[in-house]
Amino acid sequence: MRAADVPLIERDHELAVLDSAVTRCRRGAGQLLLIEGAPGMGKTALLAALRSRSEAEGFRVLQARSDESEGGFPYGVVRRLFEGRLAAAAPEERRRVFRGPAGPALRLFEYGHQDAPPVGQDAALYSGDRQHVLLNGLYWMCVHLAERRPLSLLLDDIWWGDAPSLRFLHYLATRLEGQPILLGITTDPAQKGPRIGGAHAIVGLPAAELLRLTPLSAAGVRACLGTRLGDGPGPALVDACHRATGGTPFYLRELIDELAAAEPPDGGPPPAALVPGLAPPRVVHGVLRRLRSLPAPAVALVEAMAVLGTEPGLTYASGVAGIGQGAVAGALGALVDGGLLQPDLPPRFLYPIVRAAIYHSLPATRRNAVHARAAQVLAEAAAPVDDVARHLLHAEVAGSRHAVALLRRAARKAVADDRPTAAVAYLARALQEPPAPEDEVAVLTELGRAELRARMAAALDHLGQAMELSADPVARGTVGLDLAAGLVAADRVEEAVSLLQRLRKEVDDHDETLGGRLDIALVVAASQASHLRFIATERLGELARTDAPGPGAARLLALEEPAAALRRGEPAHRIGELTDKALADVFADGLASYDHEVSAQLWCRVAAVLVCCDLLGDAERLLTHALADAEETGASIAADSYRAVRAWVRYQRGRLAEAETDARHVLDRADGAGLRSPMAVFAVGALTRVLTARGELDAAAAVLRTHEFSASMRRSAIYVPVVFARGHLHAALGDIDTAVEDILHGCRLLEDWGMRDPALLHTLDAAVLLDRAGRTEVARGMTERALPRVRAFASRRVIAAALRARGLTAAPGSAVRYLEEAAEMLADSEARLDHATALVDLGAGLRRSERWARARRTLNNALAVARQCGAWGLVAAARSELSAMGVRVRVTEEGSAALTSQERRVAALAAEGIRNRDIAQTLFVTVKTVEWHLNRAYRKLGITSRSELPKALARQRATAA
Repeated sequence: MRAADVPLIERDHELAVLDSAVTRCRRGAGQLLLIEGAPGMGKTALLAALRSRSEAEGFRVLQARSDESEGGFPYGVVRRLFEGRLAAAAPEERRRVFRGPAGPALRLFEYGHQDAPPVGQDAALYSGDRQHVLLNGLYWMCVHLAERRPLSLLLDDIWWGDAPSLRFLHYLATRLEGQPILLGITTDPAQKGPRIGGAHAIVGLPAAELLRLTPLSAAGVRACLGTRLGDGPGPALVDACHRATGGTPFYLRELIDELAAAEPPDGGPPPAALVPGLAPPRVVHGVLRRLRSLPAPAVALVEAMAVLGTEPGLTYASGVAGIGQGAVAGALGALVDGGLLQPDLPPRFLYPIVRAAIYHSLPATRRNAVHARAAQVLAEAAAPVDDVARHLLHAEVAGSRHAVALLRRAARKAVADDRPTAAVAYLARALQEPPAPEDEVAVLTELGRAELRARMAAALDHLGQAMELSADPVARGTVGLDLAAGLVAADRVEEAVSLLQRLRKEVDDHDETLGGRLDIALVVAASQASHLRFIATERLGELARTDAPGPGAARLLALEEPAAALRRGEPAHRIGELTDKALADVFADGLASYDHEVSAQLWCRVAAVLVCCDLLGDAERLLTHALADAEETGASIAADSYRAVRAWVRYQRGRLAEAETDARHVLDRADGAGLRSPMAVFAVGALTRVLTARGELDAAAAVLRTHEFSASMRRSAIYVPVVFARGHLHAALGDIDTAVEDILHGCRLLEDWGMRDPALLHTLDAAVLLDRAGRTEVARGMTERALPRVRAFASRRVIAAALRARGLTAAPGSAVRYLEEAAEMLADSEARLDHATALVDLGAGLRRSERWARARRTLNNALAVARQCGAWGLVAAARSELSAMGVRVRVTEEGSAALTSQERRVAALAAEGIRNRDIAQTLFVTVKTVEWHLNRAYRKLGITSRSELPKALARQRATAA
C-alpha cells in the first residue's frame, strides 16, 4: 500500500477547501493554495487530490517537484513545470502562447538561443529591467495557457526551488486576480536553507489560502489500518501504531505495509508487540537522507540514543557517542532542526519509528560497537544489570570475564523475576564470550536449567554437556537430575531411567539427600513405562529391605504404600487412612510438596490415589499446595503437572469452569514448547470431558485431534484419562460400540498396571452404555460380575456407579430403588457431577414409573446441581425429561446468568469491538481460549455473531435487574 493508493483520512476540511478553490478558479478567480506540513504529513497526497479535482473540472494541469540537487540551476523549477507541455505543443500553439509580452519567456525554453541564460548562471546577473521583462513574459505565458482552459500549476516541496523560480512564483501569485489560474504549492515551515526566504515570501501573501496539515488521530489511525488489515483493528494495535508514528500518514502507511507483510498465516491481525521493532525501508532511507546533512557529533549522538533506547539520559548518550558536553547542545539543535528529535527536554525521538529506522540503518559492525560502548558506559555508571546485559547481547565477542560475570548476574535476576527466556539469552551469550574453563560447567548448568524452565529442548544438550564435563559425582548427580527431568518431559523415559540408574551408583554414599532424590526420580520415571516398571519395583524392594533408609527413601516408601495397597485390592477407606498417615508423616518432616521436577509426578500419583478413595477435595488441596511451591521456585514443568491433574480432579468435582481454566493453561503453555509434562494427558482428558459435558462435541473432538502423544505413552496407564474422555465423546456422538471399546481398553490399561479397583468405575460406565445400546443382558452380566469387587473396595463413588448400573439394567419395578440408593449415596459427596448424573437417571426412572410429583422434584434438583457444575448436556437431559411430563422449564442457562466469570469478561470486551488477539493480551490468555469462551457465550445467549453481543448482554442485564 503506497501513500497515493490510500484514501485521504481525516482530510475532509482540506478536501472541501480544494473543491472550493477549483470551483472559484473555474469561474475566473485566481487561487493561491498553500499546503503546509512536516515531512510525511500527506502534502503530496493532498496535492494529488487537487490535481485529480482540477482535471475532472477540465483544467490544464502542469506539475513539478523541486529537487535539492537542482537548486543551483536558474529557473530550474520553472523549466520543469512548463517545458514538457511546451515541447509537445504544435508550432501554432507555441506562437499563441509566446505572442506579445510573453515573447521574452521563450528564451528559457529554447536552449542555445542567443538570449537564453547560460546553464548554471544565476538570472540575478541580468539587470533589473531585463529580469522584470522575463518575469512579465512568464506571467503572460501563463495567462495565454489559461485562455482556453483554466490552468492549474502544482509545485511540490517548493523550499528546494532555485531563487529565480521562487521570484517568478511570487510574481505570479501577486497577479492571479481575475485570471483562471490556480497555483498549488506544498511547503514545510521547519525547513531551512539559503533560498527558504523566497518560499516564506509566497506563504506570507495575503491572498494565500493556507492549509496546515496535522497528524492523524487514533480514529484516523484505526481507519488507515482497516484499509489494509481488515475492519475493526484492536485498540492495542491502533495504540501501538499511533505511538510509533505520531499519526504521521507517511510513517503510518509504510508501517502498515510492514505489518501486512508480517501478517500471521492464520489470517488474524498482526500482534501489537510487533510494531515497535519495525523499520520500513522507505522510512529508513528518509532518515538516512537527513543524517547525511548533519554534523558528525549530531550523528554520533543520535546513533547512541537509538541504541540506548527511548528517552536515554544525556549523560549516557553523550558518553556512548564519545562527544564532550560542550558539543551536546549544538548536536541536539541540529537533530531537532533535522526533524529527528522533539524540541524539548529530556531529548526524545520525534516518533519511535524514527528511532527504529536509525537503529536499523546502522551497519551491523557499527551497531554492535555502539552496543559494546553502551554496555561499558552503563556498567561504569552502575546502571541496572539488565540494562547492561541487554547491550552485551549485541556486542561483539571479546573474551571478557567481566562480561560473563555480568551476564550470569543478569540471568539470575531474570530467573528470580520468572523470565526464563531472558535468562536463556543472557547465558547463551555468556557461553559465546566464552567463560573461563573453571566456569564452563556452571554456565552450562545455569543455561540448561533456564531452558528447562522455559520448556526448551536445548536444555537436554546443555545439561548433558555440563554433566559430562564434571568429574565430581555429586555435581554430576545434581545436574543429571535436571537432565532426567528434561528427558522425561521429552518423552525419552528409557534414557532418563538409564541415566538415573547410573547416577545413583555414582553418588552412592557421597550425598544422602541427593541419593534420595535420585531414588524418587528413578522410581517415578520407571513407573511411567510398562516395560520399565520392574525397575521401579526392584528399587522400592531394595529400599524397603534397607535397615535405615535415608529421609528421601523413607518418604518415597511412605508415599508408595497407599498405591501398593490399592494394587493389593485393599478397601478404599483403608487406603485413605494410609494416605493420610503418609502425608502427615511426610509434611511433619518439613518436606515441601515440591522437591524436584521429576518428583512432581510422585505427588500427582498420591493425588490420584486420593481420588480413587473419593477424597476429591483432599486431592485438589494437595495439588494446589504443590502448585504454589512449584510456581514459587519457577519449576514450570512441575507446575504444569500439578495443574493438569488438578484439572482432572476439578472436573470430577463438577467444577467445570475451573477445570477448563487449568487445562487450557497447561495446553496453551505446552503448545509449541520443546518439552512438556507427561501429565498433560490429564489436561487433555479433563478438557475433553468438560466440553463433552457441555455438549460442545466438535470442540471436544478438536482437542483430541490437536494434542497427540507418542506410541509408548498411549500404551501406558498414564494415558487412560484421554482414552476414557475419547470414549465418552464417542458415546455423546452416538457411536456406542466405539465408546465401549475405548472405555474397556482404558480399563485394561489400568488393570495391567495393577489398578483393578480404580477400573471399576469405568467398567460400570461401559455397562451403562451397553444397556443404552439395547444390549441389556450383556450390561447386566458385566455389572453382576463387578459386584464382588465393588463390595470389597467399598468406594462410595464405585458403589453408587454399581447401583446406577443395576438400576438402569434392572426390570422397571426394581430400577427406581437402585437409582434412589445411588443418588442418596452421592448426595453429600464431593463428586457433584456424578450426583447430577444420578439425579437425572432417578428422575427419568420416576417419570417412567409415573411417579410424577417426585420425578418433578428430583429433576428440578438435578437441574440445579447440573447448572452449578455448568454441565449443560445434563441440563438438557433433565429439561427433556421435564418436558416429557409437560413441565415448562425457564431456560436460565441460556443467558448471561449462566456465563462463567471468564466468559462474561470476554463477551463484554468483544461487545466493545475489541478483537480476539487484543482480548487475549488483556486477559493473559491465548487467542484460542478467547475463541472457546466466545463460542460458548454465543450459544448461551442464543446469538450467532459478535455484532449481536451488545444487545444480548444489555437485554440480559435488564432482565436480571
